[in-house]
Amino acid sequence: MKKIRSRTALCSIILALFFLAILYLLHTYRRNAYDWFLTPYNRHLYSSENVLLTGTITDRNGVVLSAVRNGVRGYHADPDIRLSTLHVVGDPNCKIGTSALATMRDDLVSFKALQGIASVDEAGNTVVLSIDANLNAAALRALDGRNGTACLYNYKTGEILALVSTPAFDPEDIPEDLEEDPAYDGVYLNRFYSTTATPGSVLKPVILQAALESGMLASDLDPAQTGPITGVRYTCKGIVRFPDGYVKCPKVHGTQTLTEMLANSCNCAYADIAVTLGADIVSGYIRKCGLTSSYTIGNVRTVPGTFEITGVADYRLGYAGVGLYHDLVNPCSLLVYYAAIANGGRAAIPNTVKELRDSSGNLLRRPDVTTSDELVSPEAAETLRQALEEDVRLTYGKDRFPCGIAAKSGTVSQAQGASNCWFAGFTTDPDMPYAFVVYIEHGGSGSRDAGDVAAAVLTELTNSRT
Repeated sequence: MKKIRSRTALCSIILALFFLAILYLLHTYRRNAYDWFLTPYNRHLYSSENVLLTGTITDRNGVVLSAVRNGVRGYHADPDIRLSTLHVVGDPNCKIGTSALATMRDDLVSFKALQGIASVDEAGNTVVLSIDANLNAAALRALDGRNGTACLYNYKTGEILALVSTPAFDPEDIPEDLEEDPAYDGVYLNRFYSTTATPGSVLKPVILQAALESGMLASDLDPAQTGPITGVRYTCKGIVRFPDGYVKCPKVHGTQTLTEMLANSCNCAYADIAVTLGADIVSGYIRKCGLTSSYTIGNVRTVPGTFEITGVADYRLGYAGVGLYHDLVNPCSLLVYYAAIANGGRAAIPNTVKELRDSSGNLLRRPDVTTSDELVSPEAAETLRQALEEDVRLTYGKDRFPCGIAAKSGTVSQAQGASNCWFAGFTTDPDMPYAFVVYIEHGGSGSRDAGDVAAAVLTELTNSRT
């Protein structure tokens, strides 16, 4: 009898351990199954070249940009759409590390724990991007083979409607010499997220904001004048001299109002303001405006800008005040700043994803709308908005654009080749809450060349709304 009881006890212990092991296995499976399932060695999900063989990416209108058919990941039939959406969608091998295919691979896989590999199909989950494929194609055509980036987004919702980075390549026909050909230098970088460049005159609204918000007076620039800086009349003689150097304008602008100083993009005036304010105030406002910040877009962090003006000579501070010297700005940060002016001080952080749906079309999630800090006071934002709108009327020509806009251009001369150029701004119609930025390397003129790219995207946008 004792032996039976001993054996019963032993069997009970073994059975208990067995059930504990089963429970542990189930717990481990529940906790780790998804990670095991997504391993790159899973040939039900990935090819031998590590290409994801499930999941669909569309634009905001349901246009399929990338999908899997018969075990091969493919792209849209139109070459312009393939090229213009490359950096947002991604290449098959995920070398564009900021793309949807690289950062949202887990989201593209439709995994059901109880079904395991049986739940895998080629359609997978669908990432619906916020971009409009036709807007992207219009931006690509307007860039006309030049390297740079163009972005347009809704500053209320954060949805990016157009985002192009060049150079690009055709993901359906990847060049064999892609990584050796200098024409493709930086091709894996999305310039909107991952580059910085000298801003030139698109920085001048920041200096004007610093003057407005710091309480600068007209007498600070001219002792003979009185009242706030908004009433100043500044006389440009084509050059402004400091004890250790000088800053020049392309021509003599004569006597100008505050609005005319911005429309004329008067280097003398903005260098004088920067030096009068001093390095500490200028540095503080560059930080406040978010130009040294990094934003999170989905799973991507943008690179921050840099401004090295502490302890520099006055004339170098003057050059920094007109967006030159060692100033470097990221296109995304600049876009958010201009959007904040349009929106009374704050703006939504850009996002390229509209929603995620499962293989049956059911909504899984939508990204939250996140908002920037207050980058500009509401009062200064209104003054800047009016000045930028007048800038378009006086300098760029309202008729060039299919809708009302407020904007500033920037042209930065290069030692060799054409100038780098910018065009940044926003629409003025409350029913069209959009901001845009264009940057072109060796593109020529900010007002002409970069402005033409913005006009092309806005024209496509306007046409799509009618």
